Amino acid sequence: MIQNLRMRNDYWQLLFSPDSVALVGASNTPGSWGFGIMQHLLAPAQRSVYPVNPTVSEVCGKAAYDSVLDIPNPVDLAVIAVPASQVAGVLGECTQKGVKAAVIISGGFTETGEAGRKLEAELVKIARQNDIRFIGPNSMGHADTASKLSTLAWTGKIAPGPVALISQSGNYGHRIIHNGMSSGIGFSKFISTGNEADLHFEDYLEYLAQDENTRLITGYIEGLREGRRFFQLARETTPGKPIVVIKAGRTEESARAIKSHTGALAGSEAAYAAAFKQAGVIRVDDDDELCDVVLALLNQPLPRSNRVGILTIGGGLGVVAAEACEREGLKISPLATSTMEKLDACLPPRWSHGNPVDMVGISMAENPAAFSSLWALIEDENIDAILLQAPVGLDADRLSRMFNNEEIKSFQEMERRNLGLLRQRVEEHGKPVLLVKPALEFATDTEILSSFRSEGIPVYPDPRRAARVLHHLNRYKRHLKAAGK
Repeated sequence: MIQNLRMRNDYWQLLFSPDSVALVGASNTPGSWGFGIMQHLLAPAQRSVYPVNPTVSEVCGKAAYDSVLDIPNPVDLAVIAVPASQVAGVLGECTQKGVKAAVIISGGFTETGEAGRKLEAELVKIARQNDIRFIGPNSMGHADTASKLSTLAWTGKIAPGPVALISQSGNYGHRIIHNGMSSGIGFSKFISTGNEADLHFEDYLEYLAQDENTRLITGYIEGLREGRRFFQLARETTPGKPIVVIKAGRTEESARAIKSHTGALAGSEAAYAAAFKQAGVIRVDDDDELCDVVLALLNQPLPRSNRVGILTIGGGLGVVAAEACEREGLKISPLATSTMEKLDACLPPRWSHGNPVDMVGISMAENPAAFSSLWALIEDENIDAILLQAPVGLDADRLSRMFNNEEIKSFQEMERRNLGLLRQRVEEHGKPVLLVKPALEFATDTEILSSFRSEGIPVYPDPRRAARVLHHLNRYKRHLKAAGK
């Protein structure tokens, strides 16, 4: 594991857990950056917040100052949200005040062309000469759920959890955060890196590799400033913490868009692909796939190998699932003789007698057979992971159409017991179980999702997404084996 941070820990402390924050460009105007950031800084009411705006006497009920130099107390972190032409002057005043950490929200720098590049170079010069470190410019802000800090204007309260996100796009980072939270994922930290004039993606990766509140690191990457350093850090980090990234810029037009977005260079696609693979970085295509993989990594064991068992309510569902798995390099394993005997004992005689295991449309009254069949697959030594498409996790409204109140209560109690037992068996046998709901309305039912999430069972809307997750888990497991883990 990495031994020494390039940036000292006290600077990271100031960035992520400051005792005092000055917001330069604070505003009383709803919908403005200065208003949105101020609202989030004030929300926890556990640190000193100093609004800076020379045109008003107070902002959001707090006395306003003409300059950071007028603030009577020390300032740990400065958040700067003023026009680009004013940022260098503000940063200079921060250095006079003794501020050692800043977040520069303002845009209008390298991403806009040569004039902006010169403005950005001036910021770096000031920072280097005066020992101040900053996020940005052109950043949407950052957040730390442990310290309850947020310099974000538009992203609301972030659910706490073990996942960190480093994003070279503020808006796409916002999308990942909200997609993650809707999937049941909580976050430790979020950084919108902006143009990375000072602190680079690699600096945040190095810090998060040692962050005790972070179990898993995610990222949205457009271009890396220090590619060699990134991959060295990734090689050292992935054996202990998974890294899951979206890397944009595979096509000519997307690479051109990246340069106009943050001024970054997309780089060689072939080089990125090879280096990600060698370093054990899990690369995904979009935020849905990122959240799918993160859910499984947080809640499920890694498969021993690529042999998959499929348990399904219908033949067509099994065919589609098998094809999805094989496309991802997974093997539809033959069942052990003992497994066939167990399935014969709990399924109708017309079941498929092979893998995929088609339960041939068992009725809701026969629901216990789904779990009995699942136990048989989990115990099969020929199978390393299970993709489940079965009538489990039924909501009360659907049950009310078939059963009376007492029967519903008994059915739900049985399902709760079986879900708890499923969690135990997953841990005991070290085999991931991914649930694919057999119909879309099941996959969007919040009550069903909640019951499975409480037991750490990921739920996916289609077999293609579940198979893709198993592909990533299997490749990551192979990387860990190669690394001696």
